[in-house]
Amino acid sequence: MRTSIFLALLLTIEMLSAPAIAQDQVFPTVKARTLNKDKITVPTDFTAARNIMLLSFGRDMQESVDEWDAALITVREASDAVQVYNAPLIPKPNGIVRGFINGGFRSIYKDEAMRDRVVILYIDEDEVFSALNITEEDKQQPLVMVTDQQGAIIGRVPGLADEANVAQVVALATP
Repeated sequence: MRTSIFLALLLTIEMLSAPAIAQDQVFPTVKARTLNKDKITVPTDFTAARNIMLLSFGRDMQESVDEWDAALITVREASDAVQVYNAPLIPKPNGIVRGFINGGFRSIYKDEAMRDRVVILYIDEDEVFSALNITEEDKQQPLVMVTDQQGAIIGRVPGLADEANVAQVVALATP
């Protein structure tokens, strides 16, 4: 009798703790648009088995994120199973400011295919940074997150697109 009560208690504790663990491992839902103005809900609208999120935290990181995008061209073009998103994380501004930000990005990225991959994520910093476990140190450089189609985070690689980091992302993104 004691054994069955103990097992039931363990099962209950495991079931109660499971959602908290899973929540930490899933990219939070963010409604956005590509630079081509197509609606996308991250990660709900992911269609690829693996999704590489090139996260940036300020204008000064965009060049480094572009280097990441260029370094991953082979992976991106080799299969429909991998999608790469250039995803600046920007605290939610009002509509007017958002229009200026989007226009600025459109002036940088003229290529239609690239504009499909640029998804500006206007976020509640406290909510999203907490869900993704993003620290102040993480915000000092680009952060690459690889997710599955449902948004479960498979791995994260902070830093620049050097050979070792790119190899790590490619390994994570190989389904």
